[in-house]
Amino acid sequence: MKKIIFLHGFFASGKCEMALTLKEIFQEKVNVLTPDLPLHPQEALDFIHALCDREHPDLLVGNSCGSFLAQQLAPVLGIPALIANPHLKMSEFLRERKGEQMYKSPRQDGNQNLVVDDALIDEFAALERTQFCCCNSFYKDKVWGMFGENDTIAHFEPLFLQHYTHTFHFPGGHTPTAAEVKTWYAPLIEKMLLSYAAASENSRYFRHFKGGTYRFLRTAFNSETGERMVIYQALYGDKAYWVRPEKNFFEVITREGRTFNRFTEIEAPAEN
Repeated sequence: MKKIIFLHGFFASGKCEMALTLKEIFQEKVNVLTPDLPLHPQEALDFIHALCDREHPDLLVGNSCGSFLAQQLAPVLGIPALIANPHLKMSEFLRERKGEQMYKSPRQDGNQNLVVDDALIDEFAALERTQFCCCNSFYKDKVWGMFGENDTIAHFEPLFLQHYTHTFHFPGGHTPTAAEVKTWYAPLIEKMLLSYAAASENSRYFRHFKGGTYRFLRTAFNSETGERMVIYQALYGDKAYWVRPEKNFFEVITREGRTFNRFTEIEAPAEN
């Protein structure tokens, strides 16, 4: 059975209307996981990464802040994503909402209260500055954007199109209704599940900017720092094994005035 992980918006939870509707639509056809996400964005990214390590989903589906997170992880994890009404400047959104707030749908831990403070805003701002650093041309057409024509909160389609190809529109607002999810979202999700397969370990290949081709083997953890590392193998010479920080492996770099990926994902080389 195919598997989806749905990533909710900032004030929502895994029991928001969109999450419940997706579960209803795809019951017995697709396993839809709808976890509650941590409040802090880096903690949320680490949580989602670990969840994907365990569950191996075929597709990420996000809304609003969940889309902000999904976009950053899709090319790193090798998982296609549908990101709806992505809010790509969460720090600006939160700066107008400082203070005590409440989640709008039930949280599994029973805690409905949260606080938006300067520290949280600064965390989002830091991630915003690097949110496209792992974008890869291989995923340009595998991350799709869905935009509500009456969205009064997030207006980031032009920014999205600087990095990705496919955008779609529906006649709704920032948070889709159950009917809109069934009418507009579900068909796109089905199409993505049919069109793309999530990458599996040992089936991803990358070309270094200096020309060497490598097989991505797996991620691991630095035993001293807990930092995620990538283990990969050269497909030339003595086919040596290498390791480097995941963030370093996927990042965009600048050399002599040119900006490009350190490693660009490619289709499997013919000899493999």
